[in-house]
Amino acid sequence: MEHIKPLNWKGKRLQSRIDVKKKPEVEGLSLLPMGCATLFDPGWETDFSGMVLDGLCQPHYRDIYGCYGDCWWAAQVPDGLTNYGSYSDECPVAANDWRKLQYVKP
Repeated sequence: MEHIKPLNWKGKRLQSRIDVKKKPEVEGLSLLPMGCATLFDPGWETDFSGMVLDGLCQPHYRDIYGCYGDCWWAAQVPDGLTNYGSYSDECPVAANDWRKLQYVKP
């Protein structure tokens, strides 16, 4: 903090609480001592917030609760799996032909 100058009262108050002479401590994963694999992330099959998002089973909804928390991806969502390998055959260049993409409906 020796190169940072506080600009407002909150910054000055924060600087007064920081001991500059003390060596900074690094605590990795202090909130997750066991790592991400031990967390319970219900994933797309539940919606505990009360929002009605069709059971969160649409592709753009199913990562909502898995992506914002401590772990990045929900366990139920694979990174490279597709059951519809030919859905983009009519669209070789997505930047130019994106209107030709067909939506896959469950």
